[in-house]
Amino acid sequence: MPHLAGSRPRVGWADRDALIDQLDDLRAFVTISRAHPQDIGQRQVFLRLDQGDRVPLVFGQSFTAEVRPGAHRLRMHNTLMWRNIRFTIELGEHLEFVVINKAFWWTYGVVGILGAAPLYLKVKKRSRV
Repeated sequence: MPHLAGSRPRVGWADRDALIDQLDDLRAFVTISRAHPQDIGQRQVFLRLDQGDRVPLVFGQSFTAEVRPGAHRLRMHNTLMWRNIRFTIELGEHLEFVVINKAFWWTYGVVGILGAAPLYLKVKKRSRV
C-alpha cells in the first residue's frame, strides 16, 4: 500500500518484531555476578558502575545494567580490598564480571585467633553471548 506524503507508513507485526530485534542488537549490558564456587560466601561486595548507585552484592546475587557503548568504570570493594576496573563495551555486547571474595591460605588461622580476617577480592571478565 503506498503511503501519502506527510503520513506515516503502516508497520505490520512482523516488521515491529524485526525492529525490536534490531534495537536489541544496539543495546549493551554489564552483569556483575557473585556465584563462583571459589567464593567464600562471606561479606558483602559493594559495587558502583560509573556514577550510578552503590549496589551491595551477597553470595549468589547478580546485578545487570544497560549501558551506553564506550568507556566505563567499575569500582568495587569488600570493605578492605578495592578493585577499580576500566573497560570499553561495544554495541550489542554483554560483558560479565564475576566477583570472587576469596580467602588467603592463612585466613582460617587468623579467623580462629581473632574471629575475623581479610578476604581477597578477585574479578574475572568475560563476554556473554
